[in-house]
Amino acid sequence: MSGSARATAAPPESDPVDRVVALFSGADGTAPAAAEDEDWSASLLAVRGVAARVREMQKRARDSVREAQRTMREADATARAAEDRARHAEATMREAVARAERAEEQVRLAAERADRAEARATEAHMWLRRMHECMVSEFGTLAEPGRL
Repeated sequence: MSGSARATAAPPESDPVDRVVALFSGADGTAPAAAEDEDWSASLLAVRGVAARVREMQKRARDSVREAQRTMREADATARAAEDRARHAEATMREAVARAERAEEQVRLAAERADRAEARATEAHMWLRRMHECMVSEFGTLAEPGRL
């Protein structure tokens, strides 16, 4: 059976991949003895076409893998930068809390000093009032005219 006779005996495959698969699987219904009548140039062209497609798919797969790896590296770098920023923010927050605690302690100590000062001032005021009363009661009669 010639190549043209074979084309009429089996449905022609328009896709080179289908043609190659049919060629090697015997799906076209021709006997292996008819292989010498095959159109080998068309088969070789079909194999070359499939090989070119496979190479292109491999290239795209490698490109996709490289792009995925690049994206992963960028994501890792972004995550590390975010972690660094979080650690820095946490350290800054701890420092701010420590400063606030020191300020609160200073305010507490100042309030205690103010309370002690106010208590001393009240005590001094009371002492001066008692002193004044004592002086008035002891020396008040001396200050009256005609009592001397």
